[in-house]
This record gives sequence, C-alpha cells and structure tokens, in this order.
Amino acid sequence: MTTRAESAQALPVAAPTLPEAAERSSRGGRYQPEIQGLRALAVLLVVGYHFWPEHLTGGYVGVDVFFVISGYLITAHLFKEAARTGRIRLGQFWARRIRRLLPLSLLVLGITAVAAVMILPSTEWQNTRRQIFASALYVQNWILADDAIDYSKADERATAVQHFWSLSVEEQFYVLWPVLLAVVLGLAVLARRGRQSVHGEAVARSHTRTIFLWVIGLLGAGSLAFSIYYTADSAAQAYFVTPTRIWEFALGALLALLLGATQFTGRWGNLLGWTGLAMILGSAYLYSELTPFPGWTALIPTVGATLLMACGGRDSWTGIHWWFSLRPVTAIGDWSYAIYLWHWPVVILSPYLLETADLWHVKVALILGVVVVSALSTRFFETPLRRAKILLPTWRTMVAAGVGMALVMALAHYSVERVEQEFTASDLSEDHPCYGYRALANPDQCGDPFEGTQGLTPSAADVAAQPQEPVHPGCQAGADDDGVPECWLGALASEADGTIAVFGDSHATMWLPALDEIARDAGKRLLVLTRSGCTPRAATFVEADDPCGEANLEILDRLSEDAEVETIVIAASQMMGGFEGPDVEVDLPDSEVELTEQGRSVITPIQVWLDAEKEVVVLGEIPRLNLERNATETLPECVALNEDDPAACNDDLEDTWVSERWLTQSQDVFAEAENYHFIPTEDLLCSEEEATCFAVLGGAITYNDNSHVSQNFVRSVTAELAERIEPALQG
Repeated sequence: MTTRAESAQALPVAAPTLPEAAERSSRGGRYQPEIQGLRALAVLLVVGYHFWPEHLTGGYVGVDVFFVISGYLITAHLFKEAARTGRIRLGQFWARRIRRLLPLSLLVLGITAVAAVMILPSTEWQNTRRQIFASALYVQNWILADDAIDYSKADERATAVQHFWSLSVEEQFYVLWPVLLAVVLGLAVLARRGRQSVHGEAVARSHTRTIFLWVIGLLGAGSLAFSIYYTADSAAQAYFVTPTRIWEFALGALLALLLGATQFTGRWGNLLGWTGLAMILGSAYLYSELTPFPGWTALIPTVGATLLMACGGRDSWTGIHWWFSLRPVTAIGDWSYAIYLWHWPVVILSPYLLETADLWHVKVALILGVVVVSALSTRFFETPLRRAKILLPTWRTMVAAGVGMALVMALAHYSVERVEQEFTASDLSEDHPCYGYRALANPDQCGDPFEGTQGLTPSAADVAAQPQEPVHPGCQAGADDDGVPECWLGALASEADGTIAVFGDSHATMWLPALDEIARDAGKRLLVLTRSGCTPRAATFVEADDPCGEANLEILDRLSEDAEVETIVIAASQMMGGFEGPDVEVDLPDSEVELTEQGRSVITPIQVWLDAEKEVVVLGEIPRLNLERNATETLPECVALNEDDPAACNDDLEDTWVSERWLTQSQDVFAEAENYHFIPTEDLLCSEEEATCFAVLGGAITYNDNSHVSQNFVRSVTAELAERIEPALQG
C-alpha cells in the first residue's frame, strides 16, 4: 500500500501517441485525488467480497487494483529520483516504506494474537500463531501457497491474518523492485561512461526511462506468461506466489514511465475512464472462485485500473475523476490501508462473538465500526509514527522494525503458550481401561462414557493437528501420483509369513495404526496401497485423466496374481463420485441390493479378489458427523467450543448416513461368499440404542475432522478390530 503523499510523485513526462480525440492534460507533480478514490473502490470491493462472498463473488480483484496502484506510484518515485540524481537510495526508500506500513500492521497483528486466544477455539490457536509469524516476516503468501498443495491442510479454516498474503506480496515487491532498478541504473551509468563523462551528473532522463521501460516491460511480459501457465497448471498455488503477480505491478510501472501525471481528458478520455471502471466492477460481479485467477482473467480489472488512472474527466457529475476526487471517497482511500488490515480479523472473529453476525444489518454495523477504527488508528497511530523525528534516521527505522516484529512474534507465541498451560490436563492416558472405545464397550466398569467428564486426552488442538502429522508419513499416495506407490508396514520381511494388503482412500489410511499392530502381532507384512481422495473401485473416468482409476486397475491385477498376498482389507469414505460403471466385467452374486453403475464399480474389486481366492476384509463406512457444519466447523473445533458439554457435538445416527454406503451394502451382496468378511465400524463410534454418534468417548475425541477417526481413538479400538479381523487371518 502506498501513501497519500506519494500520490503526488507522478511524473510530468511526455505521453506517447494515443487517439487524437483524447485531450492530454498534464498536472505535473501535484496530488492526484482520483488515485485515492481508486484505492477506496479497491478496498470496498475486497470488504464487500469478504462480508458477502455469495453476492460480490469476484470482489477479490480489488487486491489486483492495489497492486497496479503500487506499481505506478513506487516506480514514479524511483524514476524521479534516478532521473534527478543518477542513483536510488535503497536505505532511505525502505525506511520510508517501513515507517508507512509496519506500525499499523504490527499493531493489528499484536491485537489479533491476543484476541485469537480469547475468542477462537483452541484448535485455531496454533495455525493462527504460525501465520502471525509469517505475516510479521511478510512471507505469508508463500506459507499459504505451500498449504494449498498440502492435502492434509485442504480443509483448514482461514485464520484471522490470512489477508496478510497480499501485503506480503507488496512488501516483497518493495524490497526487490528498487534493487532491480538500482542495478539496471548502475549498469546504464557504466555503459555511458565510455561515451561521455557522467561523474557527478544524473543519467539523462530519456535514457533512464528507456532502460526502465525495456527491463520492466520484459519482466512484466515474462511474469504474465508465467501467471497464465501456472494458473492453468496449479491454480491454488498460483493465486498466492509473487511471480504470478509481478506483471500487475509492472503494468502500473509502465503507466508511470509512459505517462507520468499526464492524463487523457476530454470526451474520449472520460469515456475510457468510465470503461476502466466498468471493467473493474464487471470483474467483481462476474468472477468467482471458479474463475482461473490471476492468469489472463486478471488483465480485465488491472487494465481497467490503468485506464481509470490514465484517462478521465473532471466535469461535475459526468467526469469519472470528479467522482473519484470527492472528499468522502478520498477519505476512504486515505484509510484504505487500515480498513484492509482491520476488516478481515472482524470477519473471522465476529461469528464467535455474535450469533447474528451473518445478518446484513449486523455486517453493515461491523463495516462502519471498521471504518471508524481505521480512521482513528490512521490519525492517531500510523501518522504520528510515520512522522516521528526519532525514527527519521534510516538505521533507527530499521532497528525499530526489527524490534517491533520480534515483539509481535513473542506476543503471539506467549499468548498461546500461556493459555494452553491453563488448560486442565486429563488424568486419562491411552492405556486407561476406560479410554476411548473401551468406555463404550464397558459401561458397567467405566460408567457413563459420553459426557466427557474424564477430561480430554489429547487436547482438541492436538487432535485437530493430526491430519498434518500422520502416524506413517508417506504411506498414502497423492491424488495425482502416477503409478502405484507402495508402503510396507507390519512384520519385517525376514520374519513375516504372508502379506496383508490395504486398499482404499484416506479412510483406509486412517486405520493404519491399528492394522500395523494387527499385522505385526499376526506375523504378516502390511502392504499399504492407499491414495488420497481415491475411492477403491474398478472404474476410470471416461473424459478425464484419472491416475486414481488407472492405479486401482493395476492394483486389481497385481494383488490377484501375488501369491504372498493372502488377505486384502478395503475401506473407503461414504462420499464418492465422478465415475460410472466398472472397466472390469465379473459375475456378481444375485442379491436384493439394487446396484447402480457406481455401486457395481465399488464392489467389483471384492469379486475379483474372491475369484483369486483371497481373504477379503471390508470395513464398513464410518459415520460422517455433522455434515451441515463441515464447511465451517470441525468436530475438534466444536468440542473446543463446548468443553463443558461435548455432547452438544454429537450427531443423530441416521444423519450420519450421507450416501448409499456401497461397502456396507456389500455384506448383503456377498452374504454367501466363504472368503468374504464384513467388519462393521459404526458401532465403534455410535450407540444404536441411543441412535447417537459421539464426539467424545472415554476422554477421547472421536474424529480429527468430521469424517476421519482420530489417531488416538483408532488405537483404542485396535484390540476390538483385531478380534473382528482374526477369522480372515486364520482363513
């Protein structure tokens, strides 16, 4: 974000040829209020998108408008200095940026660090602290890009500081851009020394501009090409990484070098300005999360912003720049940086404080509150510190920045550590005879296992972190991995007598702590052939690449032909889709089950392996808890919010059946098959008598999200699973 004062740094350079009907108007280095108006538009689009994402579906383009503005103003300032003095004073430039941006951002981070542990459930503290660290160091965008490709983090909630990703991109631009231009300028000076004396003189303005234009133009073109490619190849990462955004800054930079403060007015100039506004607003209303962004689609709002800065009229009512220069509009622009900083924590925290936070009039009140706080913090905090004489020396600014960042990170760390220590630890351990499933299996010995009166072991936060900390890292193939990656557990190969294979998706992987122990006790190797998001099936997609389906077909043949594999365990999620009938034809037993094409694809592997004389163990689909809250609240989070009454997070048994559950229905299809073994799992987590599935049993939170059984709970059912699977191992 750039300051209002820097809006005056545009340069009075000659404009290139544009349509003759557009009149040129140069206003020298004077303040350009329409840029503040454009800032106001950008921040209002972002705020509207975050408060009403279902209505202003593309409001995120406001961030791209900010990037264009920053490229314009920063490059104008740097060029002016380079043309006048022949050099760029990096230290002074960075010191100004620090005094402008860091005080308010560190204030917001510090307050958010404290508010997070006071308001958010404990499941959110660790990730919020992690992202506060990243935000304070301005690398938040890279953290989010890395998380975007981590399957275990795909369902993580947005933190109260996630919006710092765009500020991180800007800060990286502020660090690298002047270095690039300073290097280019230095090389230009050296090149000219062979032709004329330049000692003590500035490089000619036109020559400097030409060099900057070439370098920035080539860099921007390369960044745009990469953005288009990477958005198509890896959209989730492309949204956050800096190289896909550099061209947006370059677009503003080229405008500064070509036009400076020269603007195109008159009838056609004004029409182009209104066209630019239409391009921005059209993108904000027509784009959505499904729009590939920031590839070529980002050209629409960014070119629109460029047009609006370069073209417009100031006539009352009809002039686009007249509207954008109105004092109420420029005031919002003056506060836009603060509004951007404050609004997102309010979006994240308010639902925990107000049950009515989703009502439109409450949202309007919250936005007005954000504007007031932004105006006050700008006037009484940011501005005084930016102008403080004690910070004017560059070295003092740098030291103050380092100290401030360290203090914020220390506050974030201490806040979480202090509050976590105040949690009452449970006396239970996983070895307790009434821990987890054992409490459900032995009510006479353990008493009421459902209300969580024994405390929680581990904590809700630790359980919520389990998806990022698998028991057996690398034992689950990625959704797009080619071939059939495998993982070996169980007994050592030199000591084993036979092999158990595990086939399925992440709902098969979650049982590995139990299956590993069962295999070791039985003296068997455990071959893990699981893949995230990959339903165990004998079908491939018809009109799309399908590494999952192709790998499954290879696994069918491999396990059928491998004499060492005696037993095959199949497990899967209730949720599946995208495939139709099987690619393998088998004769299924006659039954009363009405199989769809999808159902036939799911149970065909069972028949294939029964025909190969394998022992086939089918684990029934586990209940899927609180489906209606999946998008907004995981089970550990619900428990953290209801520690005094975890039963509030229970679910009705019937509500946990969210699909046809073909694996469960397979027990009716293969009722007469000798080598078929169905293992129910529903009764491990639910009471049929009470028609309820439990969030907490015997001090153990049952799920680490809403559909995967927690690692600690799996360990508590290991003995029961071993007993149920034993007939298959004896076969």
